[in-house]
Amino acid sequence: MAGDWTMDVKSFISRNFFSTLLVFCTILISSNSFASDNNSLTNSNAIFATNLVLTESGSSSIFPPGYKLKQLDETVSLNGEIVSSGRIEYNPSGNVTRLERREKNRKGESITRVYRDESGNWIKRINWLIDGKESDVGKVVIEYLFDEQGRIVSSRLLNSVWAREYIYNDNQQLTEVIEKQILDENNFSEVTYPVRRYHYNSQGFIARRDVLTKRKNLISTHYFDYGEHNVLQRVTGIASNDEVKRNSGEKHYSDYDRYHNWLLAEWDNGESKFTKIRKIIYY
Repeated sequence: MAGDWTMDVKSFISRNFFSTLLVFCTILISSNSFASDNNSLTNSNAIFATNLVLTESGSSSIFPPGYKLKQLDETVSLNGEIVSSGRIEYNPSGNVTRLERREKNRKGESITRVYRDESGNWIKRINWLIDGKESDVGKVVIEYLFDEQGRIVSSRLLNSVWAREYIYNDNQQLTEVIEKQILDENNFSEVTYPVRRYHYNSQGFIARRDVLTKRKNLISTHYFDYGEHNVLQRVTGIASNDEVKRNSGEKHYSDYDRYHNWLLAEWDNGESKFTKIRKIIYY
């Protein structure tokens, strides 16, 4: 009898030990998986935020960036006439490596380039075309500065007193862009002007963007609507200030590729019709 009782105790301990060990291992694996997923999402947010700063366009900063995007070509037409064309190149991790865009507007025609200089710093350079050739007259050069985490935290418009500061949340998402005046090399004016704010949904996609101007306290708010597979379907714009609030139109997206990225956008302002066509090459 004593031997049977001892055998039962040993069997009980053995069964419970392995059950406890199994539960512990399951919790450990789940925790590591959760931490890995969290780190992966945070890394994706950081890449997207950098691309968003450099391109200033949520549509050019595809999220999540793990699609092995290699090249994005975009063409914008106004009433059938091409007014903008550009190319953005990415590395296999999803980071923007170079941007070049050619645009026409009421001021003339310009070429924008975003690239790293010989020191590894990001530079945005805008040159106007005069008689079909690039000119240094009226050129714009912006230099971006990083922190120890590799985030772009500020930018300076060279030969100017203006700078911008980039604010992030704990998830490494860009939440606000602030404009401020440079007093000297190490000091800024206490007066700052928020120029952009970004809000995100639970999946990490941009849900709302506010564009602010100092003139008449004008705010342009854009709401992003997504469908199945998180495909972007529509952006609705509302413009408002201290006096009025009005709908500024809708932009509709269609013609999706195998990764559910849109290839066609259409919108109008009541008088003119705009279309944007994208061609995406993957690694």
